[in-house]
Amino acid sequence: MLKYTVRVHKFTAQAAYLTSEAASPIAPHEATVDDAQNPTRVIVYTATDDIAALRIAQRHLTHLHARLDYANPGTVDRTAADIVYAEARARAVTLTPDQRRGESLHAVHSDDDDLRMHALFDVMRERREIDV
Repeated sequence: MLKYTVRVHKFTAQAAYLTSEAASPIAPHEATVDDAQNPTRVIVYTATDDIAALRIAQRHLTHLHARLDYANPGTVDRTAADIVYAEARARAVTLTPDQRRGESLHAVHSDDDDLRMHALFDVMRERREIDV
């Protein structure tokens, strides 16, 4: 497993500034950013290659951007992904806990599905329906 550090500019992963090193086998392997409001660096983990690391980093940044737009409208320029996330959050809130649990078992087939699943899990975490 490799740990990749990717520089960020305006919520966009910068391929030119990608570095990697061996990841600690005991450290959690979740994507992280230095500042959720204005990230300048994202750290991701993958066992494959640079392209996968960039894809993972960009998906993570897209989710952060959508979450930031949802929580603080107007702080960032709204994107199509932000709208998908907001609509999915609004829908997830209207579901019962059992319906949300059922929805959480669906497969992810596209980037939009990934955002919808993040929105669903964000609602479930807020309502303490799943462990963090």
